Amino acid sequence: MRFFSTLTFAAAASAAAIGTTTIKRNGLDVRVSTEPKKCLCKADVDELVDAYVTILSASAWDPENEKYIHDDFLDVSDSINTLIPPAGLPLGNPIFNKETFIQHQIDQPDNLPVVIEKLGPWNCNGISFVWTATFKKFGGQEEKRVRGITILETAKVGEQWQIKHIDVEFNTINYLLAIGGSITRPGPPPA
Repeated sequence: MRFFSTLTFAAAASAAAIGTTTIKRNGLDVRVSTEPKKCLCKADVDELVDAYVTILSASAWDPENEKYIHDDFLDVSDSINTLIPPAGLPLGNPIFNKETFIQHQIDQPDNLPVVIEKLGPWNCNGISFVWTATFKKFGGQEEKRVRGITILETAKVGEQWQIKHIDVEFNTINYLLAIGGSITRPGPPPA
Protein backbone atom coordinates (compact mmCIF):
# COMPACT_ATOMS: atom_id res chain seq x y z
CA MET A 1 0.00 0.00 0.00
CA ARG A 2 2.85 2.29 0.83
CA PHE A 3 4.23 1.76 -2.70
CA PHE A 4 1.00 3.07 -4.27
CA SER A 5 0.95 6.09 -1.94
CA THR A 6 4.53 6.89 -2.93
CA LEU A 7 3.72 6.36 -6.61
CA THR A 8 0.67 8.64 -6.39
CA PHE A 9 2.73 11.33 -4.65
CA ALA A 10 5.50 11.04 -7.27
CA ALA A 11 2.99 11.27 -10.12
CA ALA A 12 1.38 14.36 -8.59
CA ALA A 13 4.78 16.00 -8.06
CA SER A 14 5.76 15.17 -11.62
CA ALA A 15 2.53 16.66 -12.98
CA ALA A 16 3.07 19.83 -10.97
CA ALA A 17 6.64 20.09 -12.19
CA ILE A 18 5.61 19.94 -15.84
CA GLY A 19 2.75 22.37 -15.39
CA THR A 20 -0.32 20.16 -15.39
CA THR A 21 -3.20 19.66 -13.07
CA THR A 22 -5.87 16.98 -12.95
CA ILE A 23 -9.54 17.85 -13.09
CA LYS A 24 -12.68 15.71 -13.10
CA ARG A 25 -14.67 15.82 -16.31
CA ASN A 26 -17.66 13.51 -16.82
CA GLY A 27 -16.38 11.29 -14.03
CA LEU A 28 -12.91 10.96 -15.58
CA ASP A 29 -9.58 12.38 -14.44
CA VAL A 30 -8.28 14.71 -17.17
CA ARG A 31 -4.82 16.29 -17.12
CA VAL A 32 -4.83 19.95 -18.14
CA SER A 33 -1.78 22.09 -18.82
CA THR A 34 -1.31 25.03 -16.50
CA GLU A 35 1.65 26.43 -18.44
CA PRO A 36 1.15 29.48 -20.61
CA LYS A 37 0.51 28.43 -24.20
CA LYS A 38 3.49 28.65 -26.48
CA CYS A 39 1.77 28.19 -29.83
CA LEU A 40 -0.79 30.16 -31.76
CA CYS A 41 -4.40 29.05 -31.54
CA LYS A 42 -7.13 29.97 -34.04
CA ALA A 43 -8.22 33.00 -31.99
CA ASP A 44 -4.61 34.30 -31.97
CA VAL A 45 -4.34 33.77 -35.73
CA ASP A 46 -7.60 35.63 -36.33
CA GLU A 47 -6.51 38.51 -34.08
CA LEU A 48 -3.14 38.94 -35.83
CA VAL A 49 -4.56 38.67 -39.35
CA ASP A 50 -7.29 41.17 -38.43
CA ALA A 51 -4.59 43.50 -37.05
CA TYR A 52 -2.58 43.16 -40.28
CA VAL A 53 -5.63 44.00 -42.40
CA THR A 54 -6.60 46.89 -40.11
CA ILE A 55 -3.10 48.40 -40.25
CA LEU A 56 -2.82 48.15 -44.04
CA SER A 57 -6.40 49.25 -44.71
CA ALA A 58 -6.43 52.26 -42.41
CA SER A 59 -6.29 55.81 -43.69
CA ALA A 60 -4.41 56.86 -40.53
CA TRP A 61 -2.09 55.13 -38.05
CA ASP A 62 -3.72 54.06 -34.79
CA PRO A 63 -1.10 53.96 -31.98
CA GLU A 64 -3.06 51.07 -30.38
CA ASN A 65 -1.80 48.85 -33.23
CA GLU A 66 1.81 49.15 -32.07
CA LYS A 67 1.10 46.32 -29.61
CA TYR A 68 1.01 43.98 -32.62
CA ILE A 69 4.46 44.99 -33.94
CA HIS A 70 7.45 43.17 -32.41
CA ASP A 71 10.57 45.16 -31.49
CA ASP A 72 12.62 43.06 -33.97
CA PHE A 73 10.02 43.54 -36.73
CA LEU A 74 11.09 43.23 -40.39
CA ASP A 75 8.98 43.58 -43.54
CA VAL A 76 10.42 41.88 -46.63
CA SER A 77 8.95 42.00 -50.14
CA ASP A 78 10.72 41.83 -53.47
CA SER A 79 7.40 42.94 -54.99
CA ILE A 80 7.59 46.20 -53.05
CA ASN A 81 11.37 46.53 -53.53
CA THR A 82 10.89 46.64 -57.32
CA LEU A 83 8.40 49.53 -56.99
CA ILE A 84 10.57 51.85 -54.89
CA PRO A 85 11.85 54.72 -57.06
CA PRO A 86 14.07 55.40 -58.79
CA ALA A 87 15.36 51.89 -59.49
CA GLY A 88 14.01 49.78 -56.64
CA LEU A 89 15.95 48.24 -53.79
CA PRO A 90 18.18 45.19 -54.12
CA LEU A 91 16.05 42.06 -53.96
CA GLY A 92 15.90 40.30 -50.62
CA ASN A 93 16.48 43.47 -48.58
CA PRO A 94 14.02 44.34 -45.83
CA ILE A 95 11.83 47.33 -46.58
CA PHE A 96 10.95 48.29 -43.02
CA ASN A 97 11.95 47.68 -39.45
CA LYS A 98 9.52 48.53 -36.63
CA GLU A 99 10.39 52.23 -36.47
CA THR A 100 10.32 52.83 -40.24
CA PHE A 101 7.14 50.75 -40.70
CA ILE A 102 5.24 52.77 -38.10
CA GLN A 103 6.64 56.04 -39.46
CA HIS A 104 5.52 55.04 -42.97
CA GLN A 105 2.02 54.30 -41.67
CA ILE A 106 1.95 57.72 -39.96
CA ASP A 107 3.33 59.68 -42.94
CA GLN A 108 1.74 57.75 -45.78
CA PRO A 109 -0.76 55.10 -44.66
CA ASP A 110 -1.13 52.24 -47.12
CA ASN A 111 -4.96 52.49 -47.13
CA LEU A 112 -5.13 49.22 -49.10
CA PRO A 113 -8.52 47.54 -49.64
CA VAL A 114 -7.21 44.17 -48.40
CA VAL A 115 -9.60 41.20 -48.24
CA ILE A 116 -8.42 37.82 -46.93
CA GLU A 117 -9.35 35.16 -49.48
CA LYS A 118 -7.80 32.10 -47.84
CA LEU A 119 -6.38 31.72 -44.35
CA GLY A 120 -3.82 29.03 -43.71
CA PRO A 121 -1.96 26.96 -43.26
CA TRP A 122 -0.65 28.15 -39.91
CA ASN A 123 1.50 26.54 -37.26
CA CYS A 124 2.98 27.27 -33.84
CA ASN A 125 4.32 30.72 -34.77
CA GLY A 126 3.65 31.19 -38.49
CA ILE A 127 0.57 32.27 -40.41
CA SER A 128 0.06 32.28 -44.17
CA PHE A 129 -2.81 33.70 -46.14
CA VAL A 130 -3.85 34.75 -49.63
CA TRP A 131 -5.33 38.21 -50.01
CA THR A 132 -6.77 40.43 -52.71
CA ALA A 133 -7.14 44.17 -53.05
CA THR A 134 -9.37 45.62 -55.75
CA PHE A 135 -8.60 49.25 -56.45
CA LYS A 136 -11.19 51.69 -57.69
CA LYS A 137 -10.74 53.22 -61.10
CA PHE A 138 -7.78 55.57 -61.23
CA GLY A 139 -7.42 58.09 -64.01
CA GLY A 140 -10.08 56.46 -66.18
CA GLN A 141 -8.52 52.98 -66.01
CA GLU A 142 -10.55 49.90 -65.21
CA GLU A 143 -10.52 48.48 -61.70
CA LYS A 144 -7.44 46.41 -61.00
CA ARG A 145 -7.40 43.39 -58.74
CA VAL A 146 -4.14 42.65 -56.98
CA ARG A 147 -3.59 39.21 -55.48
CA GLY A 148 -0.86 38.32 -53.02
CA ILE A 149 0.37 35.94 -50.38
CA THR A 150 1.64 36.92 -46.95
CA ILE A 151 3.53 34.88 -44.40
CA LEU A 152 3.67 36.26 -40.87
CA GLU A 153 6.25 35.04 -38.38
CA THR A 154 5.05 35.77 -34.87
CA ALA A 155 6.41 35.83 -31.34
CA LYS A 156 4.69 35.98 -27.99
CA VAL A 157 5.75 38.81 -25.70
CA GLY A 158 4.11 38.50 -22.31
CA GLU A 159 0.49 37.68 -23.10
CA GLN A 160 0.49 39.42 -26.51
CA TRP A 161 1.24 37.73 -29.83
CA GLN A 162 3.12 40.09 -32.15
CA ILE A 163 4.10 40.17 -35.81
CA LYS A 164 7.86 39.75 -35.97
CA HIS A 165 8.41 39.28 -39.70
CA ILE A 166 6.22 39.92 -42.74
CA ASP A 167 7.09 38.27 -46.06
CA VAL A 168 4.66 39.41 -48.76
CA GLU A 169 4.62 39.00 -52.54
CA PHE A 170 1.97 40.07 -55.05
CA ASN A 171 1.35 40.75 -58.74
CA THR A 172 3.34 43.96 -58.99
CA ILE A 173 2.22 45.01 -62.47
CA ASN A 174 -1.45 45.14 -61.47
CA TYR A 175 -0.53 47.03 -58.31
CA LEU A 176 1.51 49.57 -60.29
CA LEU A 177 -1.36 50.07 -62.74
CA ALA A 178 -3.88 50.27 -59.88
CA ILE A 179 -2.05 53.18 -58.25
CA GLY A 180 -1.75 55.10 -61.52
CA GLY A 181 1.57 53.82 -62.84
CA SER A 182 2.19 52.56 -66.35
CA ILE A 183 4.18 49.86 -68.03
CA THR A 184 5.49 49.24 -71.51
CA ARG A 185 5.00 45.67 -72.54
CA PRO A 186 7.93 44.14 -74.39
CA GLY A 187 7.63 43.50 -78.08
CA PRO A 188 7.74 40.03 -79.61
CA PRO A 189 10.98 38.12 -79.20
CA PRO A 190 13.45 38.47 -82.05
CA ALA A 191 13.08 35.94 -84.82
